[in-house]
Amino acid sequence: MKRAVALFLIGLVVLTAGCIGSSSSKSTSTAELPTVRAATLLGGISTLDIMQAKGFDRKNGFHVKVLRLGKTPDIIAALKKGETDFAVIPAEMAAKLAQSGVDIKIIAVDMLQNQAIIGREKMKPEQLKGKKIGAVVASGTFKLFQAYMKVLYNITPSDYTVVNVPPGSIEDSLKDVDAVVIWEPIVSELIARNYTVIATFSNLWDKAQAEGIVKGPAVMLVWVVRGSFAKEHPELVKAFVRAQRESASYWKSHESETERILMNLYHLDSNTVKILYNRTVVVDSGLTEELITGIKSEWHLAYLGGYLEKNPSKLDIFYRG
Repeated sequence: MKRAVALFLIGLVVLTAGCIGSSSSKSTSTAELPTVRAATLLGGISTLDIMQAKGFDRKNGFHVKVLRLGKTPDIIAALKKGETDFAVIPAEMAAKLAQSGVDIKIIAVDMLQNQAIIGREKMKPEQLKGKKIGAVVASGTFKLFQAYMKVLYNITPSDYTVVNVPPGSIEDSLKDVDAVVIWEPIVSELIARNYTVIATFSNLWDKAQAEGIVKGPAVMLVWVVRGSFAKEHPELVKAFVRAQRESASYWKSHESETERILMNLYHLDSNTVKILYNRTVVVDSGLTEELITGIKSEWHLAYLGGYLEKNPSKLDIFYRG
């Protein structure tokens, strides 16, 4: 009996040691993966949410350290200072950054335009003249709104009053302003609460396209990498692009799980996340010529609207590694 007990205890020790060794090996393996830093907006969705939640970074041989920053200028600052390797930012801000002398390359398109102008009452975009507009003034979304208003309706910034509002106070601001300009997931939250959609940015893009002002897809967010990082770590850039494409593909093909991830991450209810999922278009095709045409058209629109001070027609910051 004593011998049997002794053998059982020895076996238990061996089994436990094996499990510990296996766990340690797995932990060591994960720890040995190269870490890359990716910056995103604290209150803005992207395929990075899926990459992190479903482990597409680890599948492609790296570990992503996500930096969720309060506002887009914080992301720009992080790129300038070398505090992040990758970032997901509005396309026009990528051009602005490059024109200011920062060495970045666009490696992928993340998402098409999902922003909207939301109001308390039904009206047309041209009726915003003389109205009070709430917006995150430092955002690319607001700059693009100004471009649309100027180019499509000849409404300049002097024709309306702007109230600078942090993202978390957008709904509250609708008590005092006539309309707000905002992105997802806040757009879907406001739609779910029965506010009025005055215009979506995709509507405005279609109008600009019909008038021959822009061409191609209505690109919103692009992934950029620091130029020096791309030169030093080309294989990691390729791995990141693969992970982003796989994350976008997963978003498209796994509706329920994507909604669950977004619900948990952004504290959304089921009705809101359904609206959000149906409103967003993520891109999993890589950096195609068609998408590059869309990006360049978006830059042209931003230039016509006065956001880009220099003509971006000759700007080429597309990664071809």
